[in-house]
Amino acid sequence: MLDVTSNSQTVVSMQCYTTHRDPDAFPEPEEYDPSRWLRKGRKVDAMNELFMPFSKGSRACLGINLAYMELKVTVATLLGRYGVSLASDMQAHHMDMRDHFLIFPAGGKCNLVFHKV
Repeated sequence: MLDVTSNSQTVVSMQCYTTHRDPDAFPEPEEYDPSRWLRKGRKVDAMNELFMPFSKGSRACLGINLAYMELKVTVATLLGRYGVSLASDMQAHHMDMRDHFLIFPAGGKCNLVFHKV
């Protein structure tokens, strides 16, 4: 029986695995489709809200800092081996910054061309 007069708290949680496979937010959730993030509209907003690759809160992934370090090493390695230029369909206004919780390009894209060094 639930005692509603006490000051105790109840923690309710669920796995990110479950939220990442919600078909209402992620179309065809079992399919590998990175382009789903490039679409516009409510579906992308719902995906952004539910996407937690490292979880959140006190039970978040302990390896988050290692993962970010690996990303930095990978990007540095790529830039050491390839020259990078903007694709022909990119225009200056696409790269104007929009500042919300995260900073991102106003055009919603950053198409790059990699040239072997």
